[in-house]
Amino acid sequence: MNIRRPLVWLLTFYIAGIALYKVGGISIVVITILICTLVLWRLLLPKCKRRERLSNFGFALGFPILFILGYSIMNYQLKPNEMDQIFTDNIKGIVYGKLQMLEDKGDYVVLTLTDNVIDLNSDHIKNNLNEVLLNKNKANNSIKEDVLYHSNKIKVYTSENSKFKIGNILAVSGKIEKFQKATNSGQFNEYEYNKIQWIDFKVKAEKVKVINSSYSWFYQRLYEIKNRFIQIYEQILPQKDAGLISAMILGDTSSLDKDIKNLYKENGISHILAISGLNVSLIGMSLFYLLRRLRIPNFIATLLSIFLIFSFGVLTNFSVSTNRAVVMLIIFMWGGVIGRTYDLLSAASLSALIILIQSPMEIYNAGFLLSFSAILGMALLYPIFKNMIGKKYKLAEAFLLTLSIQIITLPVMLYFFYEIPLYSIIINLIILPLSSLIVLISLVAGMVGLIAIPLGLFIIGGVHYILNFYEIVCRFGEKLPGRMILVGRPDLWLLAFYYFILIVWILLNTEVLRKKTIVLLSFLLLIFIKSKNVDLEVTFIDVGQGDCIFMKSPENVTYLIDGGSSDVKEVGKYRIEPFLKSKGVWKLDYVILTHLDTDHISGVLELMENSKNGGYEGNIVMGHLILPNVQEKDQEYMDIVTLAESKGIKVLYIQKGDVIKENHVTMTCLNPSSDTLHADNAASVVLSVNYGDFDLLLTGDLEGEGERQVLSILNSTSSLLPPQDKDTDEILSEPIEVIKDYDVLKVAHHGSKNSTYEPFLSLTRPELALISCGRNNRYGHPSPETLKRLEDAGSETMITYESGAVTISTDGKKMEVKGFLVNF
Repeated sequence: MNIRRPLVWLLTFYIAGIALYKVGGISIVVITILICTLVLWRLLLPKCKRRERLSNFGFALGFPILFILGYSIMNYQLKPNEMDQIFTDNIKGIVYGKLQMLEDKGDYVVLTLTDNVIDLNSDHIKNNLNEVLLNKNKANNSIKEDVLYHSNKIKVYTSENSKFKIGNILAVSGKIEKFQKATNSGQFNEYEYNKIQWIDFKVKAEKVKVINSSYSWFYQRLYEIKNRFIQIYEQILPQKDAGLISAMILGDTSSLDKDIKNLYKENGISHILAISGLNVSLIGMSLFYLLRRLRIPNFIATLLSIFLIFSFGVLTNFSVSTNRAVVMLIIFMWGGVIGRTYDLLSAASLSALIILIQSPMEIYNAGFLLSFSAILGMALLYPIFKNMIGKKYKLAEAFLLTLSIQIITLPVMLYFFYEIPLYSIIINLIILPLSSLIVLISLVAGMVGLIAIPLGLFIIGGVHYILNFYEIVCRFGEKLPGRMILVGRPDLWLLAFYYFILIVWILLNTEVLRKKTIVLLSFLLLIFIKSKNVDLEVTFIDVGQGDCIFMKSPENVTYLIDGGSSDVKEVGKYRIEPFLKSKGVWKLDYVILTHLDTDHISGVLELMENSKNGGYEGNIVMGHLILPNVQEKDQEYMDIVTLAESKGIKVLYIQKGDVIKENHVTMTCLNPSSDTLHADNAASVVLSVNYGDFDLLLTGDLEGEGERQVLSILNSTSSLLPPQDKDTDEILSEPIEVIKDYDVLKVAHHGSKNSTYEPFLSLTRPELALISCGRNNRYGHPSPETLKRLEDAGSETMITYESGAVTISTDGKKMEVKGFLVNF
């Protein structure tokens, strides 16, 4: 018995080794290897003919070997760099490394250095740097080994670029920084993204010096060719079109128009901005056809085509999709030379195996998963759908191909991007047939432009009109109702269930059972169903030096209390909005601003600027904005009111005694009082939240007189009386008993020493104290004095820069506390 598609099995075992590293120790690995080896021996070898056994035994032996290899390389890749324990965020130093890649971003240049030696002692004199670089273990005697560190790759940001060549040895002095780990759901994980590429640190360069000018002729020439093509496109196309073509053909996104990028993304065609397998195949086969037309022998034409396609991959920096397409095309071409039939799944498996051996962490990369999921859709689902329609209809086949890819990539899309463009299948059917034409025309125009710019301009003329057509289609798609569906990140069990149903349906799909099993696909819709929220959920989002609290009630009413930062740029775009979308939240029913400091409102203002009335169209919608009711409203205050009203957001005002009540959840305002003048720290809105036996106190930046007033309310034995002049039903006015003992306290003013004094803590007696602030902030928050007072009060303390976002779930009796990085 021959093993069918052995490459698929080899890949499966390699991925199993990678996956098991995440869930088990070495003992589990050993047991798994033994079980798999026994099962394979039992299934494969006894049924074989004698002469087939040796061949099958070789493959069976490869399974545990690849399993161990996947586990081992993953372990090595995730191992922290030796410098990680030396500094927390950044440190001054000098990096010596070989220039591997150079990316011109316009305003700055990104250099990727490999085989790096790092010196943290600036007093050292390097007498023989080449010796240090070429033989790391035998450093020059003038350098103490205990201050030298090594790194696989380092990313350098600098404004210099003209004098560097690929392969140069560079000395870079500047600030060495760690990459930011994600601390909230939905946040981009800079650390993981770079770890996938084996990049350990980034350097903001102060000075870059070439210390060895030798370079790689091959890689440098490819880099120069790429830049020359970019320059030609900029000369023969309008700026916006040139940026698009450079992205589609060369993988260079430095000049890509942000508006166009978002437009393509919102319509589900952003994949055409990456170098796709279709483009690579089109280029490769066109080259091969041209060489054969020149009467070059098949073998020589194949070798030349493979070399040119590999060079194209290098030129475009070998993204995952390019890597996959290049490997699969080389297999296809070589198969023609040796007379072997091309198998799509086997070629994809070998391509995936090569990529994952280079970097096992690619298995967690959206680009890798989407690229290979699309191949599975073409190989497994499309033939089934095609057989269902019987007769050949080109348009129907194109629709089914797109549908097959969409079905199998849907869980990946939702896991990483949380939403899907509703009309993307139709828009892709319109867009994709012309993409091949764009690629061919642009390539020919670029090559002709090397000789004669006017001729290149003449050839590429049609591309401008096709790109304009793309934009018109996408602009029309923007106006369609319900164009975006926000689902949020599905639970892992839902993803597993989705693919289980798909696998069962594929296995059962025979001529007899095909129509009967089609009903199974309806279960795939379960991925869109969100489980009912039965608890009160409160999340203290990590926004760096600032405050942002999201709350969702058992009735699915949503609140955002503050949302800003003084050290995270565009915190609404990069922290708050991704968090909300990952939770499937497209509408904030109530947004409460405790006061108007930038570190409490900057992100809210971003969301408000993009907010639109009506249903979800890709931006967060706001229902109500609640502001502290103060007597003197300055210009900043009125500007916020004007902005909210222009967006159709109802503005409400809150003060001491007001109550926001929703079934069993009650939010009582303890501050500011009716005679407060300005919306400053002391006038921060203070909210006492009650749900069953659970009590939470939110204090904004409360300090000074404000804290004394709240303390007097908490000390009072009478009910809190409401104000008498309310004109809205959303905020109630009714007497309410004041809570004095809290389960959770949001510590005021980021843990400043000027708030949260002993009398306040002795009265509130919080079991858990939460502090929201940025690491190494310039204010010194949280202060040692405040931390000591909390410790003396018997409170457990969690700080967002240590634990990441902190989520509290409660049924009104018990509470569960989870940090994004560490748990309570």
